[in-house]
Amino acid sequence: MEQSILLEADTNELEILVFKLGTTPFGVNVAKVREIIKACKTIAIPYTPDAIEGSFKIRDDILSLINLGRHFNMEGEQVRQGQGIIIIVEFNNIRCGILVDEVSRIHRLRWDQIQSPSPYLVNLRMPVTGMVNIDSQTILIADFETVVGDILGAQCVDLSAETGLSSASQTKTRMMVVDDSSLVRSTLVKRLNMAGITDLIVCHDGQQAWDMLNKQRDQEGDLCDLILSDIEMPRMDGLHLTSKIKNDPQLKHIPVVLFSSLITPDNIKKCQAAGADAQLSKSDGEKMVRTLVAFLEKNCVSASPQTTAGIEVVEKKNRLSGELARLTPATE
Repeated sequence: MEQSILLEADTNELEILVFKLGTTPFGVNVAKVREIIKACKTIAIPYTPDAIEGSFKIRDDILSLINLGRHFNMEGEQVRQGQGIIIIVEFNNIRCGILVDEVSRIHRLRWDQIQSPSPYLVNLRMPVTGMVNIDSQTILIADFETVVGDILGAQCVDLSAETGLSSASQTKTRMMVVDDSSLVRSTLVKRLNMAGITDLIVCHDGQQAWDMLNKQRDQEGDLCDLILSDIEMPRMDGLHLTSKIKNDPQLKHIPVVLFSSLITPDNIKKCQAAGADAQLSKSDGEKMVRTLVAFLEKNCVSASPQTTAGIEVVEKKNRLSGELARLTPATE
């Protein structure tokens, strides 16, 4: 029963791993987590940002270790004393270690329980995509994509693509962009403008996008020609947004392209089940722009990756829970 819930596309749910920097609790989507280990020795690397602790070896891989507390100016005593925890994450074709003070547990939540960051955090450009209250504590959802991009120099969205919209189509198309990261939104707007896609409606989460679409439909205004949406977002995720659009008689004709740093076999299944017209990786800017231009020019070229494999989500969750149990002191 649990496995069917985890693999179902339209639950608007996620699981987060809670960790601490000093005394402040943060969360990260379990889908980005590959492993949890104790802090280990690192090899110093010259000319690296201050937040890079060094490199470490795990089996046959050598990974960079990011000291997240140092980057946020929130380094705690456990890390200073060499007793921290490393969360190994992978997304956008990047795998690295994140050094934190401690980890606690995994929580399953609904995306509508997560609120957008406060205006104060947004103005500070704090890399946080949401906030949620768990057990009377406010958990900040860390924007690992922005953090890793800033420190390791990896772009959250590739800007290298040169594909553009034909001049005949530029004046006839309207597109909606939905993403919870302000950095990703601004990068996307810049890249799409470069491709000749300038009539853009930009939303910061799925709920705002759904409200906007309802307003357009009810007022019989001009509907979007295409929707590009992130998957992981507060309030309403991209899968739930897609499902609602595809089940609405007046909106279901609009192509929906989902893009994410986590285009895994399991996520592809969920995207297809929700009714997405294409699923793309944020790291493949050329493919993204080609696909969007094709849809806008009415070519409807599918760019969905082909796969028949699945991911054993429950097995991974149990393994991470076991690692947490070994690393977390028992309470009497």
